[in-house]
Amino acid sequence: MARPVSIKSETIIEAARQVFLERGIRATTAEVAERAGISEGTIFKRYKSKIDLFRAAMGQDLAEPNWTERLAARVGQGTVEGNLFDIGMGIIAFFREMMPLMMMAWSNPAPNGLPGPLAAPNPPPIRALKLLTGFFEAEMRGGRLRKHDAEIVARTFLGGLNNFVFLEVLYRANNELPLPAETYVRGLVQLLWAGIAPVPQAG
Repeated sequence: MARPVSIKSETIIEAARQVFLERGIRATTAEVAERAGISEGTIFKRYKSKIDLFRAAMGQDLAEPNWTERLAARVGQGTVEGNLFDIGMGIIAFFREMMPLMMMAWSNPAPNGLPGPLAAPNPPPIRALKLLTGFFEAEMRGGRLRKHDAEIVARTFLGGLNNFVFLEVLYRANNELPLPAETYVRGLVQLLWAGIAPVPQAG
């Protein structure tokens, strides 16, 4: 007798993530099963409900965002403006993927009212904010940025980028052309730079 085909949980999760991104929370487990090439019963052997499957699929994407990986290595290297542009483009790419997932997650909260992956202490968004704050602090200590509250600078930068992606979704939903990401990030960096550029030393 042939052995039953074994399927990895990662395969189910990836199929679920794709289907939920395309169809939202109204997607069915049958659609996920079809995408993964398995029976619907196989899903329910591993996940008690569609909501559990959704949370598992969303949680997979709430790992440390890749734009945080080289923050510490950028300190003191290249130009601050150039680094901020690259970081900003990475953050926009991350938000573009995460925003639909987060919108769905907020409609299916954990008992404390937060999406499951955000309900634990020190959740990913807070860790990312701390890492970005640390980047600005390090550049301020090195004299490459003017002294300021680094967390406020980090929140301003992140907030501007988050707003861009949110409005990008609305623009496209109304068949309008949003501002190009590159143009926006360069303008945001220039605006931020006007407030945090190092003060020229007296000659």
